[in-house]
Amino acid sequence: MIGAEAMRNPYLDEVFSPGRVMDPRNLGAMQPNRLSASRSFIARMLREGWRIERDHLRLDARGNGEARYTITTPAGPLTFAAWLREPRGKNRTGRIIGTSWDMLGTLIDGRASDAQIAASERELPKLYEGRAPEGTLIWMRSNQSLRLFRHVRDALAAGEQPDAAEVKRVGYLMRNTGLDGNGTFGSVSFPAIPKGHPLALSYHAQMLSAYLMRELSVDVVEELARIDAPGSAVRLDPAIRGNIGVGNGSALGLVMFVYNRPALINAYVSLTVEAVTHVLELELEPGDARFDRLERLLDRTIQYRALEDTQYRVFTNGTQLAADLRRVRAAVRAARRGEIVRGPGETLLAAAHRFVAARVTPEALHTVNSLLIELDPEHADALLAERLSFDETLEWDPRTPVSAVAEALHGVFGWALELPLNDPAHRDRVWYQSRAAEEPRSGPAEEVPGAHEVIPNYPSRARELADLLAASEPAAPIGAIVAAHPELEHMVRSVLALRGQPYAVPHADPHDIDFVPVWLVRLMNAFIHGVDRTEDYLNRSVLGLIFDGAPYRDELAGARADGWWWRYRPAMPAAAAEAALAAPVSATAPTLSPVESAIRAPRHPEAERITMKFRELRLAGGRAMQALNVPEGSWHGARDFFVTALIADPAAVAGFGAALSRAIADDGSAPAWRAPSATRAAGGALEIDCHGASLHAVGHVLVQAIAAAADEAGIDVRLDGVSGDGAEPGLALALARVGIEVEAEADPAGAAPGSAGTALRLRARVSDDPAATRERYRGAFRRLIAEGLEVPAQEWWDVYYPGNAGLYPDTPLSRQHTGTVKDVYVPGQRLTRLFDPAEVANASDPNRDTDQLASLSTPHPASV
Repeated sequence: MIGAEAMRNPYLDEVFSPGRVMDPRNLGAMQPNRLSASRSFIARMLREGWRIERDHLRLDARGNGEARYTITTPAGPLTFAAWLREPRGKNRTGRIIGTSWDMLGTLIDGRASDAQIAASERELPKLYEGRAPEGTLIWMRSNQSLRLFRHVRDALAAGEQPDAAEVKRVGYLMRNTGLDGNGTFGSVSFPAIPKGHPLALSYHAQMLSAYLMRELSVDVVEELARIDAPGSAVRLDPAIRGNIGVGNGSALGLVMFVYNRPALINAYVSLTVEAVTHVLELELEPGDARFDRLERLLDRTIQYRALEDTQYRVFTNGTQLAADLRRVRAAVRAARRGEIVRGPGETLLAAAHRFVAARVTPEALHTVNSLLIELDPEHADALLAERLSFDETLEWDPRTPVSAVAEALHGVFGWALELPLNDPAHRDRVWYQSRAAEEPRSGPAEEVPGAHEVIPNYPSRARELADLLAASEPAAPIGAIVAAHPELEHMVRSVLALRGQPYAVPHADPHDIDFVPVWLVRLMNAFIHGVDRTEDYLNRSVLGLIFDGAPYRDELAGARADGWWWRYRPAMPAAAAEAALAAPVSATAPTLSPVESAIRAPRHPEAERITMKFRELRLAGGRAMQALNVPEGSWHGARDFFVTALIADPAAVAGFGAALSRAIADDGSAPAWRAPSATRAAGGALEIDCHGASLHAVGHVLVQAIAAAADEAGIDVRLDGVSGDGAEPGLALALARVGIEVEAEADPAGAAPGSAGTALRLRARVSDDPAATRERYRGAFRRLIAEGLEVPAQEWWDVYYPGNAGLYPDTPLSRQHTGTVKDVYVPGQRLTRLFDPAEVANASDPNRDTDQLASLSTPHPASV
């Protein structure tokens, strides 16, 4: 991995500098390329000769049934099983709050057994309360594109082809409404997938699942047409079928993802920078055949962009992009002739890139970058295979001196210290999750009082940290400062752990009410996932197509990895189909009634046990810490301590459940969280008052305080007013994680848990072999990733459900903080001040099939 400082050309230093690359407008302009998940997945399938066979498809005339497919790879088989249902109107939406799905499916590693299939069929409909059988990689959900699906079915049954223009305009028969894995519902943790596995690469399990959704959608519509008219039905013409991808809608959850997965973002961006700069520094001579290759790619892309009909709002439209690419093509032709002005040591390609960079839109420049990578595809493929890995644990040492933290702060987050900030009254955007299916939402804090923030406030926290560091002794350990200011724990962790990762965090203030979320939504959708035709809506949601133009399973043998994307495929309208397309799908409009998550667990059999995976522990632990009012900037550390406590002793789950039961009332409220108070006694002992808190909720702060105070000789530590709740072994393991050894003494007082008199006594010292001590934690963590953690089911649900109190209640105003607004707005209702009423009234929903228009009438003034 390289940073901008490693480049030779001053122009490349500037154009790929973190300050330019990580600007949110630039991030939103980044395009799919060979390193993007959908494209790299197709390339691997083709390179390795994968085969996909349908084992069976059983449907009735109403669309109820099941299907199974086997995917054969050089490293072994995979199984895709799906269950299909007749579309229903109630709670049918692309939003996460939907509970009506036309397809539920699973991707299982290996050739699935009957028991795995039966368990999947039983557990999938439970979703969040369901448990995937061993070997499950992905659970997935999708809905039909109702109007188009019916039109295609009727046309094929009549022995005709559907309206090709309408198929191209909509672009999908099924729309993805969820691809869940990586430990969710007990699925395989992705870091546990071994190297060499066909789906070991980032996002390839999700991409195979989406690809199979696409295959299934065509198979289902053709089979239903055959059932309708066995004597006359025909199959889809391959030319029309090629315009069918998988619909995909995304919104604010991806912004939360970007800010909470910095190592992943840095990995994708830095590898792309390296792939592009590698090509720009190739010493091509005038007339080199690779110039011809680049021009052919430009020709194809110009035609694709000029003729596509996607309606862009925030982003550059297709005709403007095509015009810019024509200008790029002229510069490339000049470079091919050697007739372009070059700077010292500058290559022909770099000179052409420099010339157009200031003259075309960001989308055009990133399109060029995507095409440049194709001039040396083997280099890009090698980067993916060898370097697309990332450690997301964000390790740091509480004993790091203040001077080193200050240096790192200015190096990693200097942009946050320099970013011009809006007025405080306009920096009141909160990012939170709703109790309605954990839906990600964002809006003015005044409209959701008490909502728990899930995106780190880097600009504010960086400034607070800088002030504290300037007032502290340079040699002082940072852990002592964090223990006194726990709200800065995540900021310090990020500062130290992200050194050497210059492309990790967008250089923006997401808490500014004027922040444009859709820039980062498209970063994830287009650049990382490889979604095309990314249509934006109300600055916050994106609808696009996965695998637009990709080869189908019967076309894999003759397809090229660089031949299917950005290729214009003409479609001529069929006049005979217009009447069918104008007909209504149903007399009943879909209704939306979100269901709130409970905060009290249902009862489960005492003997029932379940295996939890790291991601689930982390997600539920984070929500639970928010429910306990652990502040923004600190709950991340509390969440990690909870996971560590369970790694050290799985029985700690019962203690945390008891702590939540003590603290959380039936209405979801909890007492204010208090940070522990540390003092040094006359004899040098460290005395910490935990104010009656559970060790689960304050353990992360104690780790910082103890580690900062410990030395090689050792110190005595007394923790007063703390309820251990089974987390005592976790405290020892968390300290081992930072190289501190502890010995615990029994509590002589024998006080009741949570009482002010409860005390723990420890002896802490810096390990003689810190590396070996840290390895105790790392080894235990690797076992969690590989094997999961088996616990009594009831004890887990007694943590999971109360943790839902950390989610914001579902209110009419909160529902407007994501989605299309029109799907939940009731005339006369207050409208969120995120939007002007006229802006919403005049907007058209990019969801081409279920746009439910409602008139907007509200006295509430907008702030924009």
